[in-house]
Amino acid sequence: MGLFDFLKVSVADKKAAKPAARMPVSVIQCDGKSYPIVSLTPKGFVARGFDGSLVVGQNAKVAVRVDDAAGKFAFNATVSVVEVKGDNVGATWSILPTEVDAVIRQYAQNRKKQDGKGAR
Repeated sequence: MGLFDFLKVSVADKKAAKPAARMPVSVIQCDGKSYPIVSLTPKGFVARGFDGSLVVGQNAKVAVRVDDAAGKFAFNATVSVVEVKGDNVGATWSILPTEVDAVIRQYAQNRKKQDGKGAR
């Protein structure tokens, strides 16, 4: 037995691990915190898990990140908080570019179809 015989040990090839399935993530980010989106429309949004850091009437800069079966997009916007109820917050867009408005409208239609509300 030689000095380097331990290097001759063969190891069976392993298949690459399958990456974990990614969960869909749609969030509103404000002041370094993320809040899951409940509803997103061309008029505004409702998010849950809110910690009370904003008050009704306050303007805030937010980042919107949508990644689910109905669509995948992201944009920054300024909003005006219109409702804080429990751990939910509702806000309206202050200024929304036309192309972002069109993307949100398409997203809302896709969500409506997925929820089965579009069937007549």
